[in-house]
Amino acid sequence: MKANRLLKTFIPVCLTLICIIVFVSFQSPDNKRAKLCRSAKPLTQIKVKNYNDNGIKLRGGTFFRKVLLDNKKELKVVIFPEALSPQTWSKIPQTSIQYIGKGGDGNWQEWLRPDYFYLLEVPPEATGLAFGRLCYRNGDAEVESIKNLTKASSNKIVINNKMHLSHSSPLPRINSYTVIVNTGSNRLDSLGTQTEVYFTKENLKTIVSKTGL
Repeated sequence: MKANRLLKTFIPVCLTLICIIVFVSFQSPDNKRAKLCRSAKPLTQIKVKNYNDNGIKLRGGTFFRKVLLDNKKELKVVIFPEALSPQTWSKIPQTSIQYIGKGGDGNWQEWLRPDYFYLLEVPPEATGLAFGRLCYRNGDAEVESIKNLTKASSNKIVINNKMHLSHSSPLPRINSYTVIVNTGSNRLDSLGTQTEVYFTKENLKTIVSKTGL
């Protein structure tokens, strides 16, 4: 009897906690940013006075990294710039972007709020990529090269031994110019349509930043 009473008490408490976690996870202080993003111009249409030598207008929070493709080609990646020069940067065509699936690093939190992943085929002539910031979840797009891919089951894969994804079927084709992009835990931050992504063919000048790029 005591066990039944405890069970009857425990189950509602657990359900309440789960509901609170889910509710809080979707109550984002970034709603104002989402509204701004919906009305914002593309990064190549924002009027600014001065770009740097790479055709980029930086802002507080802009950061840089390098991505090494399978063919050993190195890409410089700019995350969250204020604006990009249309003479230097072009938008990646939507045909080069494909949603691959959702998941995360394999812990229990991805069950509540998985991240969404896209495959991006980098133009062979590209020397750099630029990503706008996510609008619907706080954070930045993350881009990585694909070093290895293993099939865990009929619809589950593991990329780079850490990203556990439930993928769409059939599995998209991956080549030496393909990178994987994590756009966070809100599907509204779709790559290409909402989260902007650009490439350049210019020989980018050295960028000095905290990342050492």
